[in-house]
Amino acid sequence: MFVKSQKKELPLSSLLLLLPLLLVGCAGSEDTPTLPMKHWGDIEVSVETRPPKVKVGMVEFVVITAVKGVKPSNDLVVSLRMEGREKWHQAIQDGFLGVYRRVVNVRDPAKDVLAVKLRVKRTENEKILYFPLAQQQTRTATSQ
Repeated sequence: MFVKSQKKELPLSSLLLLLPLLLVGCAGSEDTPTLPMKHWGDIEVSVETRPPKVKVGMVEFVVITAVKGVKPSNDLVVSLRMEGREKWHQAIQDGFLGVYRRVVNVRDPAKDVLAVKLRVKRTENEKILYFPLAQQQTRTATSQ
């Protein structure tokens, strides 16, 4: 297969060689703020935010789950809410990658606590994990 670009033909394999470089450029930097990781049995649960630094207003929370930190845990129903508020919001599963996304309103980043409810599909087995937003740190700060 060939791709035409400005009247020159480039082999598809050369374009595939550029793909990893593009992905590295899109990866988060070492100073991207994260919330501390939590565990439920052998499932590791981490939470990232969009925008990277939590602020007042609508914030997208990305919940990443992995069995022993390796295999994506994609058999979960994940729901989010700010602790103290009644309504749970079910997260949207992002493929079979163990990634779940949901936008939740943040009123006070210094005091709000994100509650993440994990339930194994087709069972009653569930757990609620709490992520205080004030504990958001940069990766370089957590690795020291």
